[in-house]
Amino acid sequence: MRIFAFIKLGSVWIRIQKTNNYKINMKTITLITLFVGALAFITNAYASVSGNLGVATDYVWRGQSQNSEDAFVNGGIDYAGEGYYAGAWIGSLDNGTEVNYYAGTDINGFDVGIIKYEFSGSGDATEAYVGYSIQGFDLSYAQDLDESKNEFFSVSYTLPTIIEGISSVLTYGDVSKLDSTADYDYMQLDISYGDLTISLVDEDTAGTGTSLSYSWSL
Repeated sequence: MRIFAFIKLGSVWIRIQKTNNYKINMKTITLITLFVGALAFITNAYASVSGNLGVATDYVWRGQSQNSEDAFVNGGIDYAGEGYYAGAWIGSLDNGTEVNYYAGTDINGFDVGIIKYEFSGSGDATEAYVGYSIQGFDLSYAQDLDESKNEFFSVSYTLPTIIEGISSVLTYGDVSKLDSTADYDYMQLDISYGDLTISLVDEDTAGTGTSLSYSWSL
């Protein structure tokens, strides 16, 4: 059984997961604890800065588990300026940490930006991305700046509310790789009540999965 919890800081989340193979690197926990403390101080000092924390049963990104289905915690900080934003995010992995840095702006209704992914002990990657919302649909596209054949596309739609207080978002994602044999697509349904979210994923190579997460803002 997997148990998720999320903590939200602004627009970034921290997630923790507990499984039968429960393991969280203590160095990672210490790093995230210090990071969260700094976030709390900064967000109280500057109104344009926000943060979030989260815990979850798995770190699922683009339809696939990134943490071998182990417990996951994460946290982030965001700055909103006049027409632009920037932020940083850190999350625990079973073999270390992942840190992301990003910045973006609005261009005629399009969200355009760059994000850098850093993985302890296993290199990094940089993507350019663009997003657009129309008629209730959220469209997103990203491309690896080092390898243009690594691409990602997704479309999300917020389903009509059936039960008050419960929201549901359905997402279709398509991932293309330099090695075309690694291409895959997925469907994901996120059902949220307040800060609690249940995610159901069907990925065409790994099959189906379920995660539970909780998040809150700082």
